[in-house]
Parts: sequence; structure tokens; C-alpha cells
Amino acid sequence: MDVLELYRIATERVPAYRRFLGERLGAVPAVATLEDFSVLPFTDKESYIKRYALEEICLDGTLRGKHVLCRSSGTSGKATYWPQLPEQERYVADYLLSDLEESFAVSVNPALVIVALGLGSWISGELTTWGLRNLGVQGGNITLVSPGLNMEETVEILETFSPRFAQTVIYTYPPFAKTLLDLAEQKGIPLKELRIAFRLAGEGYSEIFRSALNRRMGRNEGDLSSVLSGYGATDFGSAGKETPLCAAIKRLLFENDLAEAVLGRREIPSLCQYDPESHFLETDQEELVVSRYQAVPLVRYRTGDRGVLLGYDDLLGRLAAAGADPLALLEHRGISHETVRPLPFVLVWGRIDGGVTFFGANILVSQVKEVFESHPELARLFTGDFSLRKTEDERLDPVLEILVEPRHGVDPDLGTAARLVARGLEERSTEFATVRKTQGDKALPRLVRAPSGFFAGHHKIRYVS
Repeated sequence: MDVLELYRIATERVPAYRRFLGERLGAVPAVATLEDFSVLPFTDKESYIKRYALEEICLDGTLRGKHVLCRSSGTSGKATYWPQLPEQERYVADYLLSDLEESFAVSVNPALVIVALGLGSWISGELTTWGLRNLGVQGGNITLVSPGLNMEETVEILETFSPRFAQTVIYTYPPFAKTLLDLAEQKGIPLKELRIAFRLAGEGYSEIFRSALNRRMGRNEGDLSSVLSGYGATDFGSAGKETPLCAAIKRLLFENDLAEAVLGRREIPSLCQYDPESHFLETDQEELVVSRYQAVPLVRYRTGDRGVLLGYDDLLGRLAAAGADPLALLEHRGISHETVRPLPFVLVWGRIDGGVTFFGANILVSQVKEVFESHPELARLFTGDFSLRKTEDERLDPVLEILVEPRHGVDPDLGTAARLVARGLEERSTEFATVRKTQGDKALPRLVRAPSGFFAGHHKIRYVS
């Protein structure tokens, strides 16, 4: 991607970006090299997107020609709108087609495709649906149905129509994938006969989780193409794809306990390959920064995601030094090297601003702090110190766990308090409110009493564990 051309377009055709540079630098600087580009000020949602009128951050200072408005999920309680160009939607269709053809050969084996993602305000589901519908119209190789987050309807579709197709591909969030399989098993649907695969979004998942889904679908636990995800956001679209090569690398890191040796930390990240022709990625103190041509052009835009970038040869070289060969694993699992593209990798370990992703909803530390501080009863019961984490129960269902510190002499009912916390989060996050509506008490936080003195003596509380 030519970021120098992107900069020229942004400075000539985007009124807000010219104003932004003038306010930050006093003038619009000349940018002739990548070195010049690399010292431009960063933009982000607060200092740039929300600061100017919607028209001013668009190409040519107008909504004309932007064929649709995409509404972000509203993590902060107030939605942000992202106008789209037709070519952005075409990019989504191309992105989906390459995966469906490479992994499932849909041109030869037509597939039933189910979109069980959030629709409406959760634009990822809408964009996926539009892209897939275009593919169905143009190629006739997929039959699409989009029940959204209605799990009962999705299972009914699975039971009625999957036996009529050679394969079924379901787009959903990791926890919902498990819920679908639970409900299907309860209805006695023979999952292992239906040739199901998942494409997941919204949050990361462990290799244990991937293995469990594969087992229940009747696949080999280590199948490298049946359960895959990606990296993206409404802000900048689909920036990375979890390819079978990525799944092979994560499998080797997990099975051989190589994460620390290869990546320098024990936690295995979300791992995707990205195409530098569509997204220009950088990092600043481990925060991912993206530049991209779109209806709202982004120049050095802070994503809020913690991650690193590694070249193709760099990561494979690190793996080789540790005695691991993902290309050999691909061949062993029947995936040809011809499908491998030597694209760079983006590794994501979570949010910079602190928080976890739960049932596809971003739960921020700031939101939890505000709930404990603003609710009189919670403020009476607890000190306000807490540690947040997403874990799993024995059934691999996600659990939002909050370690809390009761005030001295107070013995709170943690179950009642958890409902107060949930109510407060619903008021502050449209994402979490949707999760509570669809998941009920499965989405209730689990409050756990911290051991005595757990938060004492620390200069800075680690709010995310």
C-alpha cells in the first residue's frame, strides 16, 4: 500500500485531517519518504474521529458517494458511525471468497453458509452477510441464511438444511459456536455427519477450545482449516486472516510449549497474516497502528490493540530455531504448500486500554471502575479495587470473573452484587446489553472475594489479570 499517496489524498481531500495537522503541527508538512511519514502525529477515535463532524473526516468532506453507514458496536455506550465506499464492501467479498475457495473448494462443493453474528448495530455481521450474499449471487456456489444471534433458529436451520449440502460453514463468535453445538446435541442432531466448519470473530480462543469444537464436529482435533478467525474492527475493516498456516503455528506453540521461546511471552496470541496492499500496519510501544484508504481515510490510526508485527521469514525462522516446522505440519494434515502466501503476521494480545472480550463484547476496565464507583450499594460493599479476567468453566463456557475486595467488616452477597454489576455494565455498553439479552444469566459476572491483603502494598493495581 502506498502510504505516501494515502497521505496526499488525506491532506487534499479530507478537511478534518488538514485541520488536525494544522492544530498539531502548525502546518501541513511535506511527506516525501517513509521516514517523513513515520513521524506524523497519530490519530485515534477520541482526538480525531469524534472531534470533527462526520462529513469533515470523509473523503471530499461529504457523505455523498458513501453508499452505507456502518454503526460500530458502541463499547463506550455511544455508537460511532463509519461511512463506507463500495470498494470496501467488494473487499469484504473478495476476502470471504478466497477463504471459502481455499479451505472448502465451494466452486466444486457448494456450501450452506449461516451467519450467526450480531446484525444491526454489530456491523461485522452485516458486512459479512452482504459480502456472502454477493458471492451467492455471482457464483451460485453458496446458499446463505442469516439468523443472527437467534441460537434456536440457527439450530433449526442446521437441522433442516445442513443434510442437504455437502458442507456447512457457520460465521459466529467463539462462545456462540459452543452454544450452537450444545443446543444441537440436545436436539439429537448428528453433528458428526454434517461436515460443519466455523469462522469465528470478535475474540480470541485457546487451542483447547479449537480442539473441543473439532472433536464435537467429528473432525481431527488438530484440523487446521475447520475453525479459523481473523483480526479486524469496524474502524478499519478486516486487517488479518487466521490462515491454516497460522493455525499450524499456534498448534506447534501450544503442543510443544514454545510460546515463550519463540515469542518472548507465555501467552499465545491471536495470530493472523495480513496483506500490506490493503492495510499498512505499524506498532508504537506495542500498540497496533493502521493506515488505510477508505471512506474515512485513516492515517497512523491507533487501534487500541496490543500487538506486534513479524515478517514471514522472521517468524518461521524463530520456529525453525525452536525445532518446529509449520509447513511440514500443513503437509501432514493434507494442506498443500501452494495455498501458503508469504505474508507478514500480526499478533494480538488484547486491548491496550485494559479490558477483556466476552461473548464478542468488549468489557473495559474503565466501565467496571465506573460501575463500582457510581453505584451507592456497590461503593458501600467494596473498596473499588478489583482484577478482571475472562476464564472458562468446566464446560469451556466463557466466564467474566471479577476479583473484588469487600470493605472491612462487610460480608456482601456476591451473587446479588454480580447482578448490580451486570446492570451497570448494560447501561454503559450496548455490546454487553445485547449479550445479556441473548445469553441471560450465562453472561452474569462471577464475583470472587480476593484473598486478604491481595491488593495491599501495590503501587499500581493490575486491573486485568
